Amino acid sequence: MEALNAIVSYACRANLLQSIASQQIKHRISFYADDVVLFLRPSSQDISTVVSFLDFFGHATGLQTNISKNSVTPIQCGEDELATIAALLPCEIKSFPCTYLGIPLSIRKPSNADLMPLVDKIADKLPGWKANLLSRAGRLVLVKAVLSSVPIYLMLALELPSGFSRQLTRRGGGSFGRDRGMQMERPLQYGSLGILNLETLGWALRIRWLWLQKTDAARPWAGLPVQIHRNAKALFDVAVVYGESVKFWTDRWLLGKTVAEHCPSLIKLIPKRVLKRRTVAEGLTDRNWVSDIRGALSVQVLVEYLQLWNLVDEMLQPDTDDKHVWRLSRHATYSSKSAYDAFFVGSITFGPWRRVWKTWAPLKCKFFAWLVIKNRVWTADRLAKRGLPHPAVCPLCDQAEETIQHILISCVFARQVWTLILQELSLPAIVLQPGCTRFSNWWCQSIKSVDKNLRKGLNSLILLVAWEIWKHRNKCVFEGVVPCVQQVRRAVVESTVWCLARAAALQDLLRRAVGA
Repeated sequence: MEALNAIVSYACRANLLQSIASQQIKHRISFYADDVVLFLRPSSQDISTVVSFLDFFGHATGLQTNISKNSVTPIQCGEDELATIAALLPCEIKSFPCTYLGIPLSIRKPSNADLMPLVDKIADKLPGWKANLLSRAGRLVLVKAVLSSVPIYLMLALELPSGFSRQLTRRGGGSFGRDRGMQMERPLQYGSLGILNLETLGWALRIRWLWLQKTDAARPWAGLPVQIHRNAKALFDVAVVYGESVKFWTDRWLLGKTVAEHCPSLIKLIPKRVLKRRTVAEGLTDRNWVSDIRGALSVQVLVEYLQLWNLVDEMLQPDTDDKHVWRLSRHATYSSKSAYDAFFVGSITFGPWRRVWKTWAPLKCKFFAWLVIKNRVWTADRLAKRGLPHPAVCPLCDQAEETIQHILISCVFARQVWTLILQELSLPAIVLQPGCTRFSNWWCQSIKSVDKNLRKGLNSLILLVAWEIWKHRNKCVFEGVVPCVQQVRRAVVESTVWCLARAAALQDLLRRAVGA
C-alpha cells in the first residue's frame, strides 16, 4: 500500500491528476486494511491515468485490481460526467450515503433511516440479555458495557440527529424505565447511575476535532471546516499568546473570551467575510484589525474600540508561538472525559457518591445503597402510595410503619444487629444512637469517627450489614421466616468471604475482631 500511495503522490506532483476543487484537501487516497478510497475529478484524463497506474501497480507487485468489484460514488456530478465514468470504469455507480469503515458517509447530514443499522445492531444484542431475569445491578453493567459503547465509534465522526440517542435508549429495553423520575444519564457525582448521555457524549467526543485542528495543523483535514454542535463550540476554549492560526474575531484568545464577548457592539461592524478569516497574526500586523471595522461609529462602539485596543496591547507579545490551553484538564490538553464532565458543571452534586460507588463491594450492594439514599426501595410506605399490597407494620420489629430508613437504623431489630457486630469489632463509638433517623447521615458520621486507615474497610462492612438486614427482611415477608439477630450475624460472617476476593481494607478491619 505504501507503493500505491507513492504512485498517487507522484501523479499529483507531476500534475498527471487534476487538482480537486478545494486546495485544502491534502490527500487523495485513504488506506485502512484492505479498504481504499481514492478521490479524483470525473474527467476522462484522470480516470485513464488512475486505471493506468493501477495496472502498473498490479504488474509490479502482483496485486491485480479487479475494478468490477469496486464502486464509484459521484459527488455533485452532472449527466455528462456520469456517462464518462460509466464508459471508462466497469463498476457499480452508487449514490450517497455510502459506508466506509462502518460509518455512513454522505454530503448531507445523515437521516434517521441512514443510522437505523446502528439501532438494529443494538437491538440484536438485547434478546440474549433476558433482562427480566437479571438484577438491576446486572442490567446496569450491560447498559454501560454494551448499549453506551456501541455508538461511540459512530459519534466520533457524525453528529447524530436530534432525538436519535433517546431512540437508542428505548431500544435498550428501558432497563431502568420504572425510575423515569430520576435522571439516569448523568455522572455518578450528580446522583445518577453513571449511564452515559449519548447526545452529550457525542458533543464531547467531536470537540476532539476542534482541538486537533488548532494543535496539529499537519492533519489532512486541518484546513477544512468542522461541523459541530453549537453547545460543543461554546465549550471549546483556547487561550492564545500569539497566533498564526487563531482567528482574531471569533476564537477565544482574549482572557478566555472572544472579541464579540468583550465588544458586542463593535463586532456588528465587521463584515462576515473578514470575521471568519482574519487571524491574530494578521490582525496584529500594523494593527490591521482596525481596518476591519466598517460603518458608522456610535459612542458605545468607540468605547469598546478603546477597550479592545488596551486588551490587545496587554495580552499579546510578539515573537511567541501559539499557546493552546484546555482549561478543563490538569494537563492543559483535551480529553473526552473532561469535556463530557464540563457539560454537567453547575448541577446539584450527590454528597455520598464516593462512599456508595467507590467502596469495595459487589455492585448489587452498591446499587441497593444508592436506592436507600434516594429513598427508592420498595418498602411499605412506597407501596401504600401506589395502592399496592404491603405489610401494615415493620416485619422485623412489629412496632412501627415500615420505611427503608426504619428497617436499617431505627428498627429495634436493626439496632441489635448493628450493636452486636460493631462491638465484636471493637467499634462501640459508632453504635447507633436513639436520635439517628437517616442511614446516610449515620454512615457519614461513623466514617468520620474512625481512623483513616479503617474507613475503606468500614464502608464495605456497612454496605454488607445493610444488605444482609434487607435480605433478612425479605425472607420474613416472602418466606415467613421469624426475625433472628443471630441469623443475620451468621450471614454477615459468612459474607466476609469478600476478603478472599481481595477486599484488603475489609480484611484489615476484621482483624480487630476478638479472636481474629
